[in-house]
Amino acid sequence: MRLSGLQKYILGQCYLNKNSLIAKADFYGFYPKKEFAENKKRREDIIHNSLESLVAKDLLIAFGRKTAQKWFINKVKLTPKGKREAREIIKQRQRKLPIK
Repeated sequence: MRLSGLQKYILGQCYLNKNSLIAKADFYGFYPKKEFAENKKRREDIIHNSLESLVAKDLLIAFGRKTAQKWFINKVKLTPKGKREAREIIKQRQRKLPIK
């Protein structure tokens, strides 16, 4: 499954967090503070769209409220499929020791 860097970051943060429900604001750390402050609305929309696509792929469960036009996601939780995918992402990040 192809995932963006932000989506991999979201899955990794959800997996490593001890609390099962993670607030949407916890994912703002993906962007540097200066860059996030300059384009706050745009960055929030990007994070929101990434969360929606992860929910569509059945990797996350979203909690929030839904209006006729839009989802307002407040918190997310990993599904069992999401936990497996997050574990694989973390394994890929770890370096292999060189064999001499």
